[in-house]
Amino acid sequence: MRKFFPALALVSLAFALPSRVQAQDSTKAPMVEAAVGTSVAEKALAGAAETFPNGTASVVCFTKITGATGTEIEHVWYRGDTESARVKLAIKGSPFRTWSTKKLPAEARGDWRCDVVQAGTALASVKFKVE
Repeated sequence: MRKFFPALALVSLAFALPSRVQAQDSTKAPMVEAAVGTSVAEKALAGAAETFPNGTASVVCFTKITGATGTEIEHVWYRGDTESARVKLAIKGSPFRTWSTKKLPAEARGDWRCDVVQAGTALASVKFKVE
């Protein structure tokens, strides 16, 4: 009986200690960074600004998202409060960089924004103005 007691105590102790393996918390919202600019070069946003001159051909919404591997987000573009485009983007890693481009109409003056949305929830919103 003495030979089994230390082994039994060790097994009991192993179950009493907290586990170091942690499951990913699916209720935790992903971390999102978003900005707008005029282009993407070498996986980085170029021409970042909050205001663009009228006549700017297009604007890029660049998003870096962490903690959302294997999911999908949307870039939802608005002019004022009117939706003007919706782009689905697959998230294939963490952190993951992705972007969408919005071609602007000839007369694009006004307030714009691009919302980063996942499963109907806005994770981030980037506001900008065309003068």
